[in-house]
Amino acid sequence: MNTSQLLAVDLVLSVLAAGGWITAVWLTVASTAGIPSGDPSSSAVPWFRSLDLALLLTGIAVAATAARYALLPALVAGSWWFASERTTINLPLTAIPAAWAAMAGVPFLLRRRNTGFKPDGKVRARSGPSREWAVLSLVAAAASSLASLALALVLGPFPALWALTVLLFMVAGSVLLARLALFGRGPAARGGGTSRLGRRPTAAAAVAGLMACTVLGSGVFAWLGSRSADGAVISAAVGHHDSTNAATTMADTIPVTSLLGTSPADAVVRRYELTARVEHVTLPSGQTTEAWTFGSVPGPALEAHLGEVLEVELTNRDVAAGVTLHWHGYDVPNAMDGVAGATQDAVMPGQSMTYRFTAAQSGTYWYHTHQDSAEGVRKGLYGTFVVHDPALPRADTDIVVAGHDLSGLGLLGSSDRRSPHTAAPGSSVRMRLINTDSLPQRYVVEGTPFKVVAVDGTEVNQPGDVSGKLVRLGAGGRVDIAFTMPGTLVTLRSDAAASAVVVVVPSGHDAPEAAAGVPEKAPAGVFATTPVLDLLDYGKPMVGTRAGQPLPQATTITREEVLVLDRQFRFVDGVPRYAFTVNGAAYPLVPSIDVAEGDTVKVTVVNRTAEPHPMHPHGHHVQVLSRNGTAPGGSPLVLDTVDVLPGEVWELLLHADNPGIWMDHCHNLDHAAEGMMMLLKYQGVSSPFVHGGHAHNKPE
Repeated sequence: MNTSQLLAVDLVLSVLAAGGWITAVWLTVASTAGIPSGDPSSSAVPWFRSLDLALLLTGIAVAATAARYALLPALVAGSWWFASERTTINLPLTAIPAAWAAMAGVPFLLRRRNTGFKPDGKVRARSGPSREWAVLSLVAAAASSLASLALALVLGPFPALWALTVLLFMVAGSVLLARLALFGRGPAARGGGTSRLGRRPTAAAAVAGLMACTVLGSGVFAWLGSRSADGAVISAAVGHHDSTNAATTMADTIPVTSLLGTSPADAVVRRYELTARVEHVTLPSGQTTEAWTFGSVPGPALEAHLGEVLEVELTNRDVAAGVTLHWHGYDVPNAMDGVAGATQDAVMPGQSMTYRFTAAQSGTYWYHTHQDSAEGVRKGLYGTFVVHDPALPRADTDIVVAGHDLSGLGLLGSSDRRSPHTAAPGSSVRMRLINTDSLPQRYVVEGTPFKVVAVDGTEVNQPGDVSGKLVRLGAGGRVDIAFTMPGTLVTLRSDAAASAVVVVVPSGHDAPEAAAGVPEKAPAGVFATTPVLDLLDYGKPMVGTRAGQPLPQATTITREEVLVLDRQFRFVDGVPRYAFTVNGAAYPLVPSIDVAEGDTVKVTVVNRTAEPHPMHPHGHHVQVLSRNGTAPGGSPLVLDTVDVLPGEVWELLLHADNPGIWMDHCHNLDHAAEGMMMLLKYQGVSSPFVHGGHAHNKPE
């Protein structure tokens, strides 16, 4: 059983324990309030059956609680962060009340089951306190089990002190409320007189009101926090506890708008114009859908050579939500990053903006809007971006394939059907695979072995031949594959585009005619049965380094960060959601990673959810140090989008060499829109842009 499954079992056990304790309390109170004396085989049988059920449920709750503790060593073996609050907070929170209930509640229920109840004063005086003690112990166990659920589903892995205080108050308040409500009327009150006990119903109402106000106040506080970014300027990082640099005052900060980078005066300038628009798109299948596009789906293919300057003018014709251009995986100067509310205002209808930067890294990348991107990218505001290195030989045939889901229609490139290409037998072919969707994609190549020659724009060292394996791409990721064209057809398919297929036809044949004979559907079961290529063990280590060893420019770690990816109930932009969280918080309340230029940061990413999270730090690449404690055994793996699967722990190295205020978020853009987003902020950099505000900035 893997870690993700263990976490699911733990949640099921916690629900089972809570349900068992709560039902046991109800049955105990109901069945012991006035059990008739006499033969338990007559009219008292229903009461004894209730006691039997209460005993059974108490046993189930105790067993479920103990089973949760038994899971802790296995969770800790995966990573401490899978069991941190379960060990330090949940264990004492639930163990003490459960032990009390087992020692007080179970003996009481057994005694009542065997002896019944005789309502005379002598017995009542002897058995009353025992019943009170037993019921309160069960109430404490039930309240603590609910608090344990709240810890997992609401508070998260790093609960604030005030939140823990509220949690403990609710547990103690539940026990006090039960005592006042169930055992608060003494003999004088029942006889019509007055006593201190007779006034306890009023006290019970006061306790209940205080508990309700506490919950309501906590909810209002959380709601206000979720709205705190609306119209607020991003605060600058002014130093951190590990930095050796002197603290920077707010007066010393520089705005992101001044971080433009430099360009050679004699550089070749590549100019493009992109116009965002709303239009109806007709696909090769004949299907028509409304899309937001840059003139086509995908948008125009942008290309440049190393050292050239790219200049792209973006105009918004009629996309009411606004648009920007973000260069996914490309380490542009911060002012050109294209994040609404962080590095610019959204470009609204009738407005324009020009992006200009030097093409300083080669490889396969893509661009997309970063204003309301969960909606905008899904509807078609994306395109491909390739930078060639003139010093390296070009493939004879270079094919760029962007996999995308457009309104439920799976695309490979611009087609939801067959896409024919030609290549001469014996010539070199390079396919650049780009996942522009929010879900993972798997690709299968049939007809020839291939090599993975680049991952996320970085060349693979000494790649080997691959056959009989799938290539898996997390959302936003890219893989370049290369092969020598055989004398027969080569096909590329994706599990995310069921009816689309890329067909490479040997030259000398009519490409459309040859492609027409290729089935649109992949062979049955191919994606379910074919193993996935593990890129951590692919290729060879660089000369002079061991497998998994940091590259020379990033050998001294100056600080460490932990990102625990999870799900809790949160307000996101004022709306209650079962949000995707980082360290127990949803954006904008996720604490930023504050760095100084020159820092080298070790980042540990822990996925405690049941879904993959392709984490994407803007403006930087990271080197993989380990996955689940195992270092890469092949070529150094340098990524800009790290696909962290459920139950996985990745250790990454980030070199802070690109000053600015950068987004770091899950590239399942729906997850980002629901909270899984944070900032990487450099010391001394500020932003004049705001989330929301007059420009209606909405980065995700």
